[in-house]
Amino acid sequence: MTAKPQECGLISKQAIARATGLDDFLATGSQPGERFDRCIVQELGSKEIGARLSITFDDPSAISLDELVSTKEHDKGVDLPADVGPGFTAQIEGKDGPSTYAYAWTSDARRRLSIWITPGAPGRDHRADAIEFVRQLKPILLSPSK
Repeated sequence: MTAKPQECGLISKQAIARATGLDDFLATGSQPGERFDRCIVQELGSKEIGARLSITFDDPSAISLDELVSTKEHDKGVDLPADVGPGFTAQIEGKDGPSTYAYAWTSDARRRLSIWITPGAPGRDHRADAIEFVRQLKPILLSPSK
């Protein structure tokens, strides 16, 4: 997920293409050498408004642990694998089809990583893609030293 060439100073261009199904896209957000806080991917030349992939890192998180738990319950979320958690994934229906997302956070819920894939590449397991983004980015963004 972080192999070169990269977009937004951190995210692999190949991982973005695989998860979104887009060959031509525009990624905006953090710049190389900056502290990473976001990467928003849109289809190049599309008249549609909205991101196909959104990766955000909130430090501090604007959402409390209670709100995260409530969101998980509301969206019928599923816990991240034990080696990746704490966090969850969920899928919701939107105007452009299903959106799959993953939230991961530090044990004190002070920092949060959010991955949104909308709608994602046809035929892929979008939940697995979101989990893999979390798995690769967690050591970089949610480690105790950050």
